[in-house]
Amino acid sequence: MRLVRLLLVPVLLAGLTASCRRPKSGSPADGRLVGGLYTNLYFNFTVGIPAGWSVGELKTTTAPLPGSTRVPSMNPQAAAHQLLMASEHPVARGIANNPSLLVMAEKAAAVPGVKNAKDYLARISQMMTDSPLAYRPINGIADVQLGGIPAVRLDFSAQLNKQKTGRQGYLVCQRDQYMLSFILSGPTDAEIKRLEQLLQTVKFY
Repeated sequence: MRLVRLLLVPVLLAGLTASCRRPKSGSPADGRLVGGLYTNLYFNFTVGIPAGWSVGELKTTTAPLPGSTRVPSMNPQAAAHQLLMASEHPVARGIANNPSLLVMAEKAAAVPGVKNAKDYLARISQMMTDSPLAYRPINGIADVQLGGIPAVRLDFSAQLNKQKTGRQGYLVCQRDQYMLSFILSGPTDAEIKRLEQLLQTVKFY
């Protein structure tokens, strides 16, 4: 199940409720990585990638919202897109505790009952609660700032087994008709705090 694969990869997310500048034409996955700086030309944002981190191949790929059963498509007009996957270690090595950042975009109209970023994050929380995974919300949804724009955040924790814990931070912001998600994942609260330095590099223009 796609949800399981996404949630076991370390990442983070944040959400915006105010209206923003309309994105450019093209595909939501129109991004490039130059000198450690990822730029998305469709949603008009940048994020810095730490030196030595592994970044998945940047191409037009699509993926469902975590918790959705929709089948991924290569159609740039699809409802959900995985924009960026960056991790401290290459995913192929299978390292269990691999802090990561995942950035996704999902059309709000494709998710029933979602009208704003808080609705979207509440939907993700419900999906995780209903899933067989152990991730559960730590606190309520909070209003935050991400890259100079309003967003919402919700954190999750899990006791994956006797020795292994998991933490995730979701931040979501609304860009035109899309919900843009930044998902941080790591084994501990301290690791999530360290990953928050990535969020400080996010800038919308």
